Amino acid sequence: MKRPAIRQAFFMLRPVMSLQPILDELFAMTFHAGIKPGLERITSMLAELGDPHHRLTSIHVAGTNGKGSTCSLLASILTEAGYNVGLYTSPHIRRFNERIRINGVPITDADVARLAVPLMEHAKAIGGTFFEVTTAAALQYFAERRVDVAVIETGLGGRLDATNVITPLLSVITAIDLDHMEYLGTTIPQIAGEKAGIIKAGVPVVIGPNGSDACDVFERRAEHVGSEIVFAEDSVAVEVDAYYADLTMSISAISDDTRRYYVSELTGLHQSENICTVLGAIPILQRSLAIDDEDVRRGLRSVRRNSGIAGRTEIIANDPLTIIDVSHNPGGMHSLVRTLMASRIAGPLHVVFGAMSDKDVEGMLGELLALHPTIHACAADLPRSMPYPDVAAIAKSIGHEQVISHTSVAEAVQAARARGTTIICGSFHVADEAAQTLGFLS
Repeated sequence: MKRPAIRQAFFMLRPVMSLQPILDELFAMTFHAGIKPGLERITSMLAELGDPHHRLTSIHVAGTNGKGSTCSLLASILTEAGYNVGLYTSPHIRRFNERIRINGVPITDADVARLAVPLMEHAKAIGGTFFEVTTAAALQYFAERRVDVAVIETGLGGRLDATNVITPLLSVITAIDLDHMEYLGTTIPQIAGEKAGIIKAGVPVVIGPNGSDACDVFERRAEHVGSEIVFAEDSVAVEVDAYYADLTMSISAISDDTRRYYVSELTGLHQSENICTVLGAIPILQRSLAIDDEDVRRGLRSVRRNSGIAGRTEIIANDPLTIIDVSHNPGGMHSLVRTLMASRIAGPLHVVFGAMSDKDVEGMLGELLALHPTIHACAADLPRSMPYPDVAAIAKSIGHEQVISHTSVAEAVQAARARGTTIICGSFHVADEAAQTLGFLS
């Protein structure tokens, strides 16, 4: 029987000495093809591969804030339960390979090249995008490795996101906020409507803590398609008992008049909401998978090791204390500020901040006012970055009294750390360059 065209290409591909030229070509697709919502192209790519997504047991996670953390928490718990777990998230911080992991171990350069090269050729012929190639590669890789469960994070939205070709064991939707409004809508109900597109007939959905505007949308969608819907806050209450200096926290989870205690490696009130979502999902997953409370306990405590998640209010250096966080919208920045204040991170604080031009920069900088920091304005080395003079001007215009401009992220990081406790935030891309400067995640 003739193999599909892309499968033939796997066998013809010669060993690649360096992955970088392939990644350069792959990333260039972002600028050439742009962002194109729709499922036709990803469906075509997967058909050429023999539809690997149909061979996967998966969990599908959408949302604005917290979906990466929620995916990682679920993957960690399942790993502790003894399952072989694939994890697909985006974007990455230091290396593209971070996006595709099995049991926390990133895909190898050789496998990225083997999978991406033929997929890029097919994508060029049909106008495919960077994210579609990456998604198809991840689904094929997980199918090849015969993972027991694949935890899949949406990229943008849900309804027309490339990941929405899967029929999962469970759908999960985390907190909704105003982000990517040029694609998803300008109101919470509109954005929730796009995220609700992952809710499928016969597939249960768990909804994380959200306001009524979003929850009403999810409830109507679930009723329309015939999906069981569980609002996590109705089944479990999660309280933060204590924050610790190493940026872990202890929590209590109350359900059915039972109180259970856990330590979480991810900290902050927003992470307690993500944990609530995950704990709301566990009883549904237990219908098909063997998971017990000790798996949950170990999974929460070891999420960084088990999933590879990084950059979520994470200490990456000491003397001086240096914390990195990838929050890139006002809601995420609000959570970061609350966490730093609750954890009693000592000041004066120096915040290295840069963001993409299409983000709500004023809103994010506004949230940071509560810390009374010195803002070190910078810009990642990308065309989409807001120029650092513009960042500095906005910071000053909304009331930041101490603002210093820097021509690069590296310069900003070095200057901030020379002065004291440093917080790096505003963008995955700023986190990337900062991590490179400090030799973190290299």
